[in-house]
Order: sequence, then C-alpha cells, then structure tokens
Amino acid sequence: MQKNGFSLVELLTTLAILSLVAGSMIVVMNNLNAQSERMNTQTQMLVGGADIIDMIRPWAALAGLRQRPAAMNTNQAFQILDAGNRVKFCFDLDDANRSKIEFRLNDRRLQQRRRDNQGCSAPSDNNFWEDISEPIIDDINFSSETTGTLDVKLELEKFSPGSQQPTSVTLRQRLPLTALQGL
Repeated sequence: MQKNGFSLVELLTTLAILSLVAGSMIVVMNNLNAQSERMNTQTQMLVGGADIIDMIRPWAALAGLRQRPAAMNTNQAFQILDAGNRVKFCFDLDDANRSKIEFRLNDRRLQQRRRDNQGCSAPSDNNFWEDISEPIIDDINFSSETTGTLDVKLELEKFSPGSQQPTSVTLRQRLPLTALQGL
C-alpha cells in the first residue's frame, strides 16, 4: 500500500527547523536595526559637532582684528580660561567699537555671550550666556599648542533610541587665528 503525504514526525521536524531559522533571522534583524540606530546617532553627533566647531570658527579667525589705533595685545585678542573649558576672542568691529565673544560648556550645551564696547577683559559673572547647541557635549577643551591656532577638542555623547549605552564621538579641530597672526 502506498502512502500519500507526510507523516506527523516529518511535519513537526520541518516546523522545528523553520522555527529555528526564523528565530535566528529575527535576532540578526534586531542586531542590524540596533547597529543602524547607533550609526544614525553617531552621524547626527558628527554633524552636530561640525556645527559646533563652525559656530566658533569665524570668531577665532577674527580674534585680534584691529581697526582702531588703540593697541590690542595677544592676551586681549585671544584667551583660554577656566582650565581650557572657556575661550574668549576680542576684535574691532570698526574704528570706534571693540567686541568680545566668549564660548563655554554648560549643562552639556555650548554657550556664548557677546559684548560690544565692554573692553576685552573676561568678566567672572555668569550673565548674558545663551545656549547655542543641543545637549550632546560631554566635554570641550580649548588649547593652543602652536602660535596662531586654537585647538578644539569635543567629546560628544548621546543615547541611541532603545540603547542602554551611549554612543560617543571625539572631534578635534585646529582653527587658525588668522587676524591674530598680524599682531
């Protein structure tokens, strides 16, 4: 007598094999999704970090620009403060006005304050600071290893959606102090 079809054991074995394959495919897809989220977060942080550096770049280039006869020494034009966590740039807007802009890290955000015609000394008060970035900065450090440049080191950190650990990125950029080179 000839049998048509499959036995119960054959069907159950086939279902078990298909379940194992489907289960492992789900695990692989979840891992790929998590990796994609981390990469998206890292890309967002790289773009955000480049934007932060681009906010500082034009002011670094103006540091020390003189358009009036009153002298401006290097310490007035460019100064790193608070153990490298704050930087100040001073420059002339025109022959009668001198401007100062400062940058610092506060509550994981880059802040700036600008004062015109207030001299070039860095005040110790905490007035007039405004947030200009997202809260992704873990640390910022300003240094000047070579004359005529400002080195900026940004350590960024952000949690990816559904992740238990933050994604971290470190950016380093050397900015030319173009106008300062003429002092």
